[in-house]
Amino acid sequence: MKKSLSLALAAAFALGVGSTAFAAPAANFVDVPAKHWSYDAVSYLAQVGIIDGYGDKTFQGDKTITRYEMAEIVYKAMQNQSKANIAQKALIDKLGAEYALEMNKIDKMDTRLTKVEQNQSNIKFSGSLLVQQKWKSMDNGNTPQGSNTEQSWFRMTGTAKIDENTSIGMRLVNIAPTKDNFRAANAIAAGTQGNTNTNTYGAEVDRFFATTKIGAVNATLGRQALGLDKEDILVDSAFFSYDGAKLAWDWNGLNFDVKHGRFARDVRGYAFDERAGGAAGTYAAAFSNVDVDSVNVSAKNGKLNWNVGAASFRNWKLNENLTKYYYTYAGWQFNNKFSMAAEYGKNQEATSGGAFGTVKAVYGAQSLSKKGNQNFTVQYWENQKNAYYTAYTAIDTVDEGISDAAKTLDFSYRYAFSKNMTGKLQHATVTDKDDDSKSYSFWKTQFIYKF
Repeated sequence: MKKSLSLALAAAFALGVGSTAFAAPAANFVDVPAKHWSYDAVSYLAQVGIIDGYGDKTFQGDKTITRYEMAEIVYKAMQNQSKANIAQKALIDKLGAEYALEMNKIDKMDTRLTKVEQNQSNIKFSGSLLVQQKWKSMDNGNTPQGSNTEQSWFRMTGTAKIDENTSIGMRLVNIAPTKDNFRAANAIAAGTQGNTNTNTYGAEVDRFFATTKIGAVNATLGRQALGLDKEDILVDSAFFSYDGAKLAWDWNGLNFDVKHGRFARDVRGYAFDERAGGAAGTYAAAFSNVDVDSVNVSAKNGKLNWNVGAASFRNWKLNENLTKYYYTYAGWQFNNKFSMAAEYGKNQEATSGGAFGTVKAVYGAQSLSKKGNQNFTVQYWENQKNAYYTAYTAIDTVDEGISDAAKTLDFSYRYAFSKNMTGKLQHATVTDKDDDSKSYSFWKTQFIYKF
């Protein structure tokens, strides 16, 4: 049996809405404007929790409803009877008798749902599988070189709720997330590119931490992601971790986070070490014992999203500063299909050079949250010598392990095959500003599966 939703409005007026001066809040239903005759009634019903509307933010007042839907409205009205007078309570009682059978089923359903919620586990898991193939070409040297690299990476994160303020987390990965393993295995250790034996089998728990809310501060202790600048130019936060603490809090619209800890993995092998003369292939032994400190301040003001921060890497055995960075980021969301962002920073420990920057534009779906979403990204990076250590960064740079002055122009296309499966096609050209024989370009395909 179906009845018009006008019956629901009649119930609202029976509660006295139509005959009282009521400053109703916005109804939040796109099909019930403020001048509509039912605006006050619908707003009141929504405010006291008697109706919810539909997922598309509509009320659909002309649509007919089933007895079960009407029974749910009456059921919620009965829970608000304390606000009704004697006549109104009598009307609600009559409606309750009319829909007693349906409401009995609703009551049983609510009881079952409550039991299900109580029996749900406090432990939750999510994960992803990334599969990519990269074709690299170096055509500017005396002997043209090329490579074909296939890589995959599986990771699974787990969280367990301890109480209302505390949770613990961990991450399981099929390969320990270091750039020399994932990018081009043995590239840093052997100083070469293009090896095909890129995957290390087995699994490892590489992160484990606890987060507790203390007043207004979220404190995280343990081995956790090392995220510094917004664009992950300094450190690839998806790979690298640190053992230590992070404090995060909000104040007057500003978001603060402070980190202190020890770099969880030594970067063994080849990296640029300015103090050793800056020669390519110098072993950066100083980076085997690193303490990390950082502070970030960020906020979102309308269409503007910005961040400023500072970070330092220090060798705790040698008691020596390795790098000191400051950086700033700004992103602007022009509309739901176009955004731009820029970042600039500098390594203050560099005796020469040390600056880096990037500009990025994204056109299309800003979030690949459902099937068919797609976007195009154009990004340009440029860095001076001594700006950062390419073994750490998330971007592809000259020789992926030697920090020369370089510039990169990157084009990417992303497409969502479903909510949990996305693909990317990428082409980039990397130019060494000092030695063109080290310049190269690459194509990359990437698929990410989430669960």
